[in-house]
This record gives sequence, C-alpha cells and structure tokens, in this order.
Amino acid sequence: MKKTALYPAIILSGIIWGPLVLQAQTDSTLAEKQLKKVNQQVLEELEKSGADVEEARQQLQSLQVSLETLPEVPADGKLQFGLYLEDLDFQEAYERHYPYNYGVLVSGVVTGGNADRAGIVKGDIIMEFDGEKVRYEDHLISLRDTKSLGDTVTLTIFRNENIIKRTLTFNPPAPKGYEEHAGGKVGKKRLSPGYGGGGPMLVLTNFKFPEISRMLTNNGFNPNLDLVAFVGGFGMGNVGKGLFIGGGGAGYSSSQQIPKDNGNGYKRYQLDSGFGGVMVHKKRALFSKKFVLDAGLLLGGGSTKVTVSSTDGDFSWNSQIENNIQSESFSYEKNYLVVQPSLGALVRVTDWFGLNGSVGYLATFPQGSDWKESNFDFVVKDGRPDVFNDVTYTLGIWFGY
Repeated sequence: MKKTALYPAIILSGIIWGPLVLQAQTDSTLAEKQLKKVNQQVLEELEKSGADVEEARQQLQSLQVSLETLPEVPADGKLQFGLYLEDLDFQEAYERHYPYNYGVLVSGVVTGGNADRAGIVKGDIIMEFDGEKVRYEDHLISLRDTKSLGDTVTLTIFRNENIIKRTLTFNPPAPKGYEEHAGGKVGKKRLSPGYGGGGPMLVLTNFKFPEISRMLTNNGFNPNLDLVAFVGGFGMGNVGKGLFIGGGGAGYSSSQQIPKDNGNGYKRYQLDSGFGGVMVHKKRALFSKKFVLDAGLLLGGGSTKVTVSSTDGDFSWNSQIENNIQSESFSYEKNYLVVQPSLGALVRVTDWFGLNGSVGYLATFPQGSDWKESNFDFVVKDGRPDVFNDVTYTLGIWFGY
C-alpha cells in the first residue's frame, strides 16, 4: 500500500487527538487512555484494509509526539505579559523622577513569564508599545489584545531615569506554580481611582434664613427658600495614594418683581448666596475602577446678600438723584467661613466620563453676628439672622481619567 494511502487515517486520528491533547493539560490520565483507544482503532481499520500496519504505527506515533507538544492556549483566550500593572499617579511619577504624563507602572513581575524573559523588572514604567504611547493600564491591555501567540513587540521602558528598549515575545503561559519575582513580593493588585477630573455640580440644601423670609414676606414678596439648588463646578487631581486636591464652588440666586401696593411703580428683591474653597478628597476604587468611594472636605468661604428695591419706573439720563429719581434700595450682606465634609461615590460610565454623588453637611462660621448694609457699610439693626447650616446633597458630572 502506498504511503499516501495512510494520510486520511492519520488526518482523522489527528483531528480526534487534538482536543484530547488539550484536555490532557487538565486530566492527563483520562486523555492518555482515550489516545491509546483511538490509536488502536485506527490501526485495526488499516489492518483490515491490508495496509502496512507497522509503517502506519510509526507515522501515528510521530504525529502523537507533535500533537503533544502543541503550545498551551490560555484559558481565557488572551495573551499574557506575566506582570502586574498599575496606573501612574502624581506621587509615583514624582518619586521616580518621571517627567511624562503617560505610561503604566509595573508593580510586579512573574518569574518565568514573558515580561521576565524580556528583562522587565518591578518598578519599570512602560512608556510605549511598538511605538505607540501607553496612556493607562486598560490602553496597554487593548494593545496587547491586538497581538497573537508568538508575536514579538518592542516596549519602551523608563528605568532609573533612563529610557531603554526591551523585546517581548508572547509565548505560551508558563506552567502553574511559578514563583514571584525576586525583585519584591507582589501583593494584591491595587485598583487606581484615576488621575483627576472635574465638571459641573448641583448642591441641594434647605436655605434656612427665617428672618430673611419674614422680611421679604412683610414687603409683599412670596419667597420659597425651603429647598434650593446651588449650581457650580469643581476640579481636582490625584497627588498620590488616592489623595485628590482641587477646588470648587457653587452659587444660588433668586428674585421676584411685583407692582407696588399703590400701583405706582414696582418693587423687587434679589437674593444671592454662594460658597467655594479648596477641596481635599480621598478616593478608593472598590471592586473595580468603575466604582470609586469618596470622602471629601471643602474649606473656604461664602456670603449671602439680599437686596430690596423700589422705583416708580421714571428713568432718564437727565435725572437728578435728589429731584427726579423716586427709587429706594437697600442691601444686607453677611460673609462667613465654610466647612463641608462629605461622603459619596463616583460611577464611571466610560474611562473619561462618570457620575458622582455625595451627602455632606454645610457648616458656616460668620465673622461676627451683625449684618452690614453693603451700599453704605452700616450695621443692620433689629435682628441678627443666623447663617444657615444644613445637610447637602451633591450631584455632579465627572470628566477625566
């Protein structure tokens, strides 16, 4: 029988052997028995057909050896670096004298892995992957996933204030049980809370100024100051170890214009209040980088000003203040220090966009108990309204990494 006549049987055997060899990585005893059974069945069929059984046996044994040495395929179907990664923060970059705003930190290397064989060590910063700048950890992983088993890539590395090149080949994973790199124990991977960001925010609180409400009501207005929304914005950056420093503020404005009681003209009130300051926040990613817990503190100042005015509406460029203008106005104002602790969370919708919310308490500390008439700097008599202190509910949009 010609040698080529053996090929269909050998190919058939190889198709059956392939999955069995892969299964042997998890259950070698069972797979070995199945391989012998298939081998025997193929030889029996060849013997019935009058083929040279001994020649077929030799070729089948050769094929078995080649199948058994097939590369191991990762369980998740993805390539492996054989290292642990972290996003860089400001403090880590500063401590390593790293002057760039991109790159990923190597926090550990697995002995025998691809990165170890390429000469990458703990503390290296991966700057580029085949010439493309690496912005953050997920970006590096996405670049890795464009490669195939056996591909070779060039990594640009920052180490000890020097930039070096390393060549890494995506070989099959090493057997289970390899030890940690001698450069240091690899602990549990720390999730990064991000680099920094900011955006608009809305602060809801009860505007508790009963004296102001009483004064406006006595003048015929209908103020609604029970639940008000301060609108503003904030921004902060990671200075290391999940500590973010920045600033923010928000303001509220309310007004109403109505006819005077005698029908001759109008009267109007304008209420403006706001606060702002330095923000210090501690952020920690929980379970994944998509969910970040946040404990914050705002330290700054604020002010509240209410203006009541009336006019007959007869305005002219030729008017004289003592003879022609029938208008009156007064403005009462108060300044104070502000402390706002808060506790909240950030939920990332994408890598650069998220929603954050928090519950806090806005505590105010006035400089003295008197209010001032801001136009003439007189002290306001017959009452000293307390500055509001109340629970706050903050909703914000986060733009940043």
